[in-house]
Amino acid sequence: MKKKLFYLKIFVLVFFFKTLSIDAQEYATDRLFMKHLKKASCLRIVEERVNNLKTKREMTLEHELLLNNNIWNKIRTKLPLSNGEKKRLFKLRENGFSSKILNSKKLWAMKEKKFNELRSECK
Repeated sequence: MKKKLFYLKIFVLVFFFKTLSIDAQEYATDRLFMKHLKKASCLRIVEERVNNLKTKREMTLEHELLLNNNIWNKIRTKLPLSNGEKKRLFKLRENGFSSKILNSKKLWAMKEKKFNELRSECK
């Protein structure tokens, strides 16, 4: 008698858990939504990274030429040089002007190529 009651309790518990469990129905659009959501979040992260790289300041050839011209103009007009300008003048006199820095057009072309590579990773 106790065994039957025990089995009846187990049957009732299993029946309730079976009927109370809710199975979610999956639609075809759910997969598309999840795929689009992953792509959108990836693109958002990449665009934040691209904006950070765009605003990052880098020395270009034009900047370097401007600094060098400023030093030579100060020397011609006999104005005092700052410590940084003295160091730059010493390097210029020692090594001459041979810069490995790119001009802004080439630098932005390289950055644009890198931005496109980053964006293509999300496709």
